[in-house]
Amino acid sequence: MIRIDEIYNNVFLLKILTKTRQSMHCFYPFGRTDYPSLHVHPLINDRDNTFLMWDQEPYFPEIHNTTIQSFVHDFIYPSTSIPPSRRVGVPVSKCTFVTSEKNSKNVDDMCERNEFTQSYYFFHGWASLDWFRGYNRTFLIKDYKERSITNTFILPNRIVSGKRKHRIALFDKLVQDNSIKDNIVSFPKNCPYNNQEINIDNIKLPLTFKNENANNIPNESYKISLWNQAKNSLVYVVTETVYKEKTLHLTEKTFKPIVMQLPFILVAPKYSLEYLRSYGFKTFNEFWNEDYDLQDNNERMDSIAKLIKDLNVLSLKEKAQLQKHISPIVEHNFNWFYSDKFENLLWNELTTMMKQW
Repeated sequence: MIRIDEIYNNVFLLKILTKTRQSMHCFYPFGRTDYPSLHVHPLINDRDNTFLMWDQEPYFPEIHNTTIQSFVHDFIYPSTSIPPSRRVGVPVSKCTFVTSEKNSKNVDDMCERNEFTQSYYFFHGWASLDWFRGYNRTFLIKDYKERSITNTFILPNRIVSGKRKHRIALFDKLVQDNSIKDNIVSFPKNCPYNNQEINIDNIKLPLTFKNENANNIPNESYKISLWNQAKNSLVYVVTETVYKEKTLHLTEKTFKPIVMQLPFILVAPKYSLEYLRSYGFKTFNEFWNEDYDLQDNNERMDSIAKLIKDLNVLSLKEKAQLQKHISPIVEHNFNWFYSDKFENLLWNELTTMMKQW
């Protein structure tokens, strides 16, 4: 298993240093994408190749253009600030953009514009293996098939503004469908990202989990803490970081229900379920309609809300029957996550990527 907080020094830097005049550029602390947080290893004056590790967060041009242009100015064409389209000659250094996004239009366009090459690996698969290690050796929750189902879904929300407004859109639809009542949902009154006030008709905010402080909801990406809240839910609704962009980018959020042994509905970019299945996991199209994964943004959101509503109107007896039939897939996903096969798949992907460097 890779120690995710040491992946740059223990895995990538050692490979990069097998050739001279190369440097690695990565962000610290984790989750930052501002230029002052970009660290350079090793500190050399001249280089032929740079590796920009943009693997923790998705790339949004309207947010990250300044960071990219500063990097280009300082390390690719350090002698000039002329835009790439007007430059004459060759760059001082070539750049490999290392990303955790697959088939991303934003990344493709940026790399073409700046003449970067791309390398992809599933960073958040590794992060989840590290952060969620050991949860298969606990007694925090019963096996899914042994639980008593009393509500339809659990839906945690923390940051809901900025690029996460799809969470507001889904929540609003669920409120209007009367799907929130009797389910386990958190939703802020003021987004902790920028303090934007959220107003939804027909509901009073904030909604919090038991013993949760609405004014101080911690960022707990690195662990799972909602065992007690989730123990009687039929499904887990995952609202991923990215939704409307043309990309494939899943985070640890998707792996939380897998580790908690819960079926899931994935609120994420188009084809995300197909992407997850490519890593050996199973989804639930035998039991409900997952065509939403093939639909465009607005239609996909409507279909997800309808699916949740349809599950919500099932009787407790019907939910118990569904739980029984779904259990083998839930068990497969849990066992696959903790298997050597999943880790080896990620390792083969990563080492194949580095062979191209």
